[in-house]
Amino acid sequence: MAALMPRGTGTADLPVLRPAYLWERRRLADGTDILIRPIRPEDDAIEFDFIRGLSRDSAYNRLLSARRLTAREIRRLTRIDYDREMACVAVSGSGTQARLLGVARYVRDEAGRSAEFAVVVADAWQRKGIGTMLLQALQGHARAAGLANLHGITLASNLAMQNLGRKLGFAQRAEPGDATVRQIEKALVPDTAGTARVAANDAWVAPRHSTRLSEAPIGGA
Repeated sequence: MAALMPRGTGTADLPVLRPAYLWERRRLADGTDILIRPIRPEDDAIEFDFIRGLSRDSAYNRLLSARRLTAREIRRLTRIDYDREMACVAVSGSGTQARLLGVARYVRDEAGRSAEFAVVVADAWQRKGIGTMLLQALQGHARAAGLANLHGITLASNLAMQNLGRKLGFAQRAEPGDATVRQIEKALVPDTAGTARVAANDAWVAPRHSTRLSEAPIGGA
């Protein structure tokens, strides 16, 4: 998917939210147990290893760029403003054995009713259903958060992402004026029960601070 980076907020003193309803244990077809959950500031190390471990093709498909993220940029990806963003991760193992296998992320547009999304799965864990699980979890939160639309762009050569989109009902069309890129989009049906669950977690959100970070489109998982 396209370059996608949480906008506007700094790396320090961000809200911390642990919505329990988003935590789900799943088992892959090969018997591997994984946990789908929101990303956390404590995930710095496994996020860093995940990003650095992506192959050139996977990183390029995700960022539409050959450049590598800095440690500071990767740190920013684990500290998000839950009012405007969400990142769901798939993790295997725990403690020092924890490994990040994939990430699905959205960032609200300025108007707040739609969001750009992106998905990336570690090369060794692709074609195991992880991307589907992550995007389903992300959609669920987006609906509960009141979003009406998820959209993104992907390379025309990224057939895996296009197939995932079709599987989950995302419409696809060519990017006007650029045959190398395709747009992926889905309208969302509101989830009123989920909205109540999101609201119930508002008490867990710490006050915001005004520290800001450059909004350069640096992407990341």
